[in-house]
Amino acid sequence: MSRRQEMTPDRSELAEAVIWHDAEHGSYAADIALWERLAAEHPGGVVDLGAGTGRVTLRLAAMGHEVVAVDRDPELLGALQTRAAARGLGVGAVCCDVRELDLGSRYPLIVAPMQLLHILGGAEGRRAAMSAVAEHLTPEGRFCAALLDDDYEVGGGRPDPLPDVREIDDWIYSSLPTEIRIGRREIEMKRLRQRVAPDGALVEAPFAISLDRF
Repeated sequence: MSRRQEMTPDRSELAEAVIWHDAEHGSYAADIALWERLAAEHPGGVVDLGAGTGRVTLRLAAMGHEVVAVDRDPELLGALQTRAAARGLGVGAVCCDVRELDLGSRYPLIVAPMQLLHILGGAEGRRAAMSAVAEHLTPEGRFCAALLDDDYEVGGGRPDPLPDVREIDDWIYSSLPTEIRIGRREIEMKRLRQRVAPDGALVEAPFAISLDRF
């Protein structure tokens, strides 16, 4: 397949969920070298759980790895497929919950980047996910996941966090981490989302996500 030039999508073509996902997660790259190394060490196919819009999937596919992207959000997965096609990358995509994973095949490497294991509904959800993952690993296969370091709070002598920003069609999307509250069983992460129109009109709203502690 010939490689086609990737065009910046028009804002009207993107769902709000895709834009915010890109703004808050798309530029994170601290873990990319790890996933690249693991894919090289375990050739034969990679499953990217919680693939989102393709931050890890597209990088590994561009290196020549066969990748199956799994996400339960059809809008995010649709954006991933569009971007893969624009780059001439053959990527498999499956829209499902990882706790009900059923790919019909086994793989030498399954990865779960970012905070996937923290949003599965507690220990019962994690057990269901681990059971499903185990059924999809080859005998020598490996499952690797990122876990959140919960010994952290906004402030505490650390530099003030910078907002995650994306500009598209002269619209500015900014997401600023404002608070991390660590409870006994969960971590609540709060952000302030701001959307600035080309004419300068500002709309802002708080956003929060609750993550399970292990």
